[in-house]
Amino acid sequence: MFPNLVTYHIHRCEPLPPNDALAYQYILAGNGLFVRAETRFFAACIPVAAAVVRGLPLLAADFRLKIPRLSGSLLNSILADAGRARRPDGGLNEVFYQLHCQAGRVQVRRPSQLATGSSVVAAGNGDPAILCDLHSHGNMAAFFSATDNADEQGARLYGVIGKLDSEPEMRLRVGVYGCWQPLPLRALFVSSGPFRESASFKEVG
Repeated sequence: MFPNLVTYHIHRCEPLPPNDALAYQYILAGNGLFVRAETRFFAACIPVAAAVVRGLPLLAADFRLKIPRLSGSLLNSILADAGRARRPDGGLNEVFYQLHCQAGRVQVRRPSQLATGSSVVAAGNGDPAILCDLHSHGNMAAFFSATDNADEQGARLYGVIGKLDSEPEMRLRVGVYGCWQPLPLRALFVSSGPFRESASFKEVG
């Protein structure tokens, strides 16, 4: 029905040709298999599986944001709101947010959701104006769980925050249809605001 929904490319020389896939493109390079996709907000090329392929040049992971980076003040407002999601026992429930970008304006939205101290289920995830899905882990560490991996299957940015009452931390990643690459917070934000990076990683972009 859509022959170019997913396309395939063998990387023989730089630069890469334009991406001709409607959804995503697999690229075979000298250092393994990569996948790339482009949305209205970013272009990304990320590794899928490492391998040695003799005769082909190496390819580097890449991420390019197509809109201006966001103010770190957005993260201050998210931390303040997530810190108010208290249960009667004083513990924190998880909270789900969406960074909605339209006509050059970014809004933090908190869609309808059902939350506990260890899970959150939200509605309304198909809007193409959603730049980033972000959720809190309360006072647990910021990490992407197996549940997050199962849920975060689109071409989108994904974030998680944790340790809200002590040393607030955050992780950010770009997702390309079930493959992910960690990103520094400054890939999306001008500053990290109240959060510290929760893990070290290889630079992308």
